[in-house]
Amino acid sequence: MRFSRRILNTAATLYLLAQTLFLINIQFPTGPNFDEFHYIPSAKQFLQLKENQNWEHPPLGKLIMAVGIAAWGDRPIGWRFMSTVFGSLTLVGMYFLGLVLFESEEAAIWIALLTFFNQLLYVQARIGMLDTFMFAFLVWAMVGYCAAWLPTFSSSQNRKLFAFSGLMFGLSMACKWFTVVPWVGCGIMIGVIRIFQNWKVTLGEPRRDDWYQPKMWAGIPWYSFALSLGVLPVLVYFCSFLPYLLVKGGHYSIADFIAIQAKMFNGQLRVVSSHPYMSTWVDWPFLKRPIWYAFDRIGPRQEWVRGVILLGNPLVMWAGMVALLGCLWGWIVRRDRAGFLIFFFFTLFYACWIVIPRKIAFYYYYYPAGMTLSLAMAYVFFRKKFGMLYSVPWLRWAFLGSAVTVFFYFFPILAALRIPADSFRKWMWFPNWI
Repeated sequence: MRFSRRILNTAATLYLLAQTLFLINIQFPTGPNFDEFHYIPSAKQFLQLKENQNWEHPPLGKLIMAVGIAAWGDRPIGWRFMSTVFGSLTLVGMYFLGLVLFESEEAAIWIALLTFFNQLLYVQARIGMLDTFMFAFLVWAMVGYCAAWLPTFSSSQNRKLFAFSGLMFGLSMACKWFTVVPWVGCGIMIGVIRIFQNWKVTLGEPRRDDWYQPKMWAGIPWYSFALSLGVLPVLVYFCSFLPYLLVKGGHYSIADFIAIQAKMFNGQLRVVSSHPYMSTWVDWPFLKRPIWYAFDRIGPRQEWVRGVILLGNPLVMWAGMVALLGCLWGWIVRRDRAGFLIFFFFTLFYACWIVIPRKIAFYYYYYPAGMTLSLAMAYVFFRKKFGMLYSVPWLRWAFLGSAVTVFFYFFPILAALRIPADSFRKWMWFPNWI
C-alpha cells in the first residue's frame, strides 16, 4: 500500500484537529489529576537532575512529561501538554492502522473518528499518565507489524517495517512494562508462522487476504527478525535510562541499569490494601467500575462540581465486544488477515491481565484493549463477508453518529465542565459508576 499525498494530508488534518480539541479546557482540573500526583514530581526531578522517586516505572514517559513542563511551566498545561501531543499521534496511528488492515481510506477515517469519540482516548490525552505515551508508541508498533503482513511489500520493505515496529516497541516499553506482553506475543507469532512454513503447512487455496501465507516474509532470515524485534527494542529500552547518568550525586553507571530493573520489579509487586475504584479484568468489558480521575467541589458553598471520569463510550464498548466475535469468525472460518490481527491484539491486551500477578487493578488497564474495539467495529461494517452491514453504507455512519451523540452526552464529565453539584448523578447509569 502506498501512502499518497491525500493520505498524508488527512493524517495531518486529524492531528491538528485532535491537538486543538484536546487542549480546550486543559487547565481543569487545576490541581494534579489522579496519578499525576506520582508523575509530575518525577518529571520535575528529571528536569532538576535530582534522584527520581518514582522508580516503579521506566523513565521515558516521565521524561516526555518533563519536556511539557519545561516548555509551559509547572502548571496544568505543562503537566498535560505532551499527553495531548501523544494522544493526537495515537489518533493518527489508528488512522494508519485502519489503512493497513482494511486498505480503505474510508474505513481508516471512520476508525479514526470512532476512536476519537470512544471517550477513552479523549480522557487519556488530557491527563499526565504513562499509559498515554505507552500506547502512542504501541499503536505505531502495531502499524509497522501489521503492514508487514500485507502481500504488497518486498522483503527489503518488510525488514524496514519490522525494524520500525521494534523501535516503537522499545520506546513503548521505556514508558511502561505492559508493552512486554504484545512485544513477546508478536515475536511468538512470527515463530509460529516460521514453523508452519518449515512444515509446509497450507490452509487451502491461498488468497490475498489470508492471515497465513506459505511464502510470507520469504527472503528474511531469522537473524533479521532477532535484530529488529529482539535486540533493537531492548537497546532502545535501556537507552531511556541514560539520563540517570546525569543525576547529581546519583553515582549511577550503565551496569546499574540491570539492578534498577530488579528494583522496579519489586516495586510492581507492592500492593496497596484497597482503593475505592479498584476493579478486575472481568468488570472492564461491561463497564462495571469506571474511574473518577477527578471530582472537585467548587464554589463558596461547594455548589458546583468539575469531574473527569474515565468511561468508555458504552455504545462502542458493548457493541465492540460483539464485533470481536465477528473478527474471530472471520479469522477461523474465512482465514481473514484483518479479523485475525484485530482479535490477536485485543486478546494480548486484555487476556494478559488474567495472569499478570497484580492484586489491585483499575479500569484504565483496559485502555489498550478498549482502543482496538474501533477496529473490531470497522471489521463488521467494512468487510463484504458481513452482507447487510457492508451493503448498506448508511448503517456504519448511523452507528458513528450515535457514538458521537453518546460522547457529547457524557462530555461535561469527560472535560471537567462546571456542573451543579448533584447533577452528575444523571450520568451515573449504574450504582457502581458513582
